[in-house]
Order: sequence, then structure tokens, then C-alpha cells
Amino acid sequence: MSATVALVVGAGEGQRFGGEVPKQYRQLAGHTILRRSVMAFLDHPEVTEVQAVIHPNHHDLYQNAVRGLSLSPPVNGGATRQASVALGLEHLSSNPP
Repeated sequence: MSATVALVVGAGEGQRFGGEVPKQYRQLAGHTILRRSVMAFLDHPEVTEVQAVIHPNHHDLYQNAVRGLSLSPPVNGGATRQASVALGLEHLSSNPP
């Protein structure tokens, strides 16, 4: 059986959104936006793994957002969305589920 991995790219700093906390770590109805995204994939019957890509300086925010969820360690993202996606895909290629 082949694995289906959801690559959740949340490595942005949210500068356009404004505020001190990046938007993926803002609360929406009791959970961070990142947690809601991850949970949606964890609940999907065909997704076998969720791999997050985060900003290198956001590990504490990430850990708080996903506390209690069973996830692989996050991958550090790059300077652009494209670089972050590439780093996530490279990680999955080197570490298949």
C-alpha cells in the first residue's frame, strides 16, 4: 500500500497579516490555524502521515500548536514558499514514510 503524506507548509512570518504572531499560529475558534489544518489531514482516511514545514524560529509556537498530536518532527522551511515546499519534498524523499 502506498503512503499519502500531507505536506503542511506553515513557514511564513505573516508580515502582510500583521501582528506579533504569524497567522498560522493565531487562534480560530479555540485552535490555531495550523492545528486546524493538521487535524483535517489527520482525520482524512486516505492520509497516512502529516509532515509540517515551519519557520526555523517558530519551533516553540509549533510545539504549542500541535501539542498532543502524533506527528513527525517538523522540517525547517526556507526563505520563500517555494523553497519551503522544496525542503519538505526533499525531506520526504530522503525519509520516506
